[in-house]
Amino acid sequence: MKNNVNDNPENRMKRQWLAIVAVCLVVMTFLTVFLMNRYRTKTEKVFAELMEESLLSSHSEAVTEIEGYLNESEDQEDIEAAWEKLDKDESNIFHYICNSEGEILAGDMIIFDIKYTVATELRSVHVKDKKIAEVEEELKNLTSGEPYLFSQLEKSDVYLVASKLEGRDCILVSGYRSGKMQNYKSVLIKGNRMLIFVLLGCVAIMVVLTARLYLKQQKRVMKGQARYDILSEFSDTVLFEYDCLDKTLVFTPNITTLFGLKEIGPIHPFEENSDFTMVHPDDVGKVKNLLSTIGEDKDEIDDFVIRFKDKNGNYRWVRWMGRLVRGRLGTPQAFLGKISDVQDEMTKEQDLREKASIDGLTGALNRKFAEQKINELMQNKDCKGYLFMLDIDDFKTVNDTMGHAIGDLALITLVKYLKEHFRRDDIVARLGGDEFIVFMTNTEQAAVAEAKGQEILNILAESETTPHFTVSIGAAAYPAAGKDYESLYLAADHAMYVSKKSGKNRIHVDDGITEAAPEHKIDS
Repeated sequence: MKNNVNDNPENRMKRQWLAIVAVCLVVMTFLTVFLMNRYRTKTEKVFAELMEESLLSSHSEAVTEIEGYLNESEDQEDIEAAWEKLDKDESNIFHYICNSEGEILAGDMIIFDIKYTVATELRSVHVKDKKIAEVEEELKNLTSGEPYLFSQLEKSDVYLVASKLEGRDCILVSGYRSGKMQNYKSVLIKGNRMLIFVLLGCVAIMVVLTARLYLKQQKRVMKGQARYDILSEFSDTVLFEYDCLDKTLVFTPNITTLFGLKEIGPIHPFEENSDFTMVHPDDVGKVKNLLSTIGEDKDEIDDFVIRFKDKNGNYRWVRWMGRLVRGRLGTPQAFLGKISDVQDEMTKEQDLREKASIDGLTGALNRKFAEQKINELMQNKDCKGYLFMLDIDDFKTVNDTMGHAIGDLALITLVKYLKEHFRRDDIVARLGGDEFIVFMTNTEQAAVAEAKGQEILNILAESETTPHFTVSIGAAAYPAAGKDYESLYLAADHAMYVSKKSGKNRIHVDDGITEAAPEHKIDS
């Protein structure tokens, strides 16, 4: 019962929806982290390029101003005076002058003759000692010429550039004020984050709207399915649906009451372990062939008859009628139809066929049906056997002296003996009047056929039934004596004629190779 509750459509729908939500959340989280990292890296790169370009421009102007002042000044060693003449942008870029040892000679930080160094300034903005050591080494090795950009400090939000003044142990260092750079970068990154969150929010809204539409549609489908199941309980027809994409076959619940079958769930006909036992073993191949080829030749069937097993293990005939539903591109989507119980119809039809194929007096097959069955057997290239022709001796005399009722009794008695002493698969038929045939299959030796004919002669000789009669028998081998029914019939008829001419009450066998001598007459 617990499994049934967990497997109902509503719970299945909820599980599907939870799975979809979970997948969407994972994807959105991944996208958020990915996009934020990507935009942060890209923003920092673009920001660094912009800062470097602006810083290098301002630094070059400052170097030109200082060198120009020193070259024109009478006191060319007055570094502080040269620094004071710089056009400073106090809100953004700072400049100071140091020597190759990193000692600051002129700058904002020079107060009361306290010595400051580049290392001191870098530590104040939380640059690591390892990076400071690298800066100090670069200052010692710096030569006049192109400015040097300390790119290793950019991850610490410090942007510095240095140029050594021509002919002096003076280095002009320019940079952006760290706190303001951090604020600028934060503004850009926050702007990117906001954009990402807005986009993801739009995606989330779309997911929610889609989910609501999906749930609404699923509820509508479930409601329609519930109506469908209820109506099927009051219907005398079972409906089926085969999903051509999922290869799944389902029936309406009333199949268990209408056909007496056990409860049947979704069936996967083409899976090895699929429970397809309710179909007769001889019909399983027919069903699979129908489902796999529907739509190739025709999209509709109206007379597909197979057998279903009921709870008692008996098979019932059912008829399938259905039509294929195609998609917009013409591909098969589903095969829908109904199943009707035709057990009574098939039973009546079988009875009519049997009545049409059986001689009403004796119970043997009639001539037409016997010829049809023998011809069907002859279609098998491995078929071998003997056709017996039997004729009651002096049957006219029996009718004339003892009456037709006694004559009919003789015919019935002969068929009774033939059915009892030939095999069940052998064909026993009445041709008409007092002539009968028996086709004994899977027999190649003439001696076997002769012994069987002799057995019938002995039984009739020992019989105490009324009337007492004898028969003349002819037997012809297939395919040695005749390769088709007509030629075989003529050979057997000729063999019986030989028995008649040889004195009646005997058997003559034509093996197709040598004509056997007529057997001795059985004394009556």
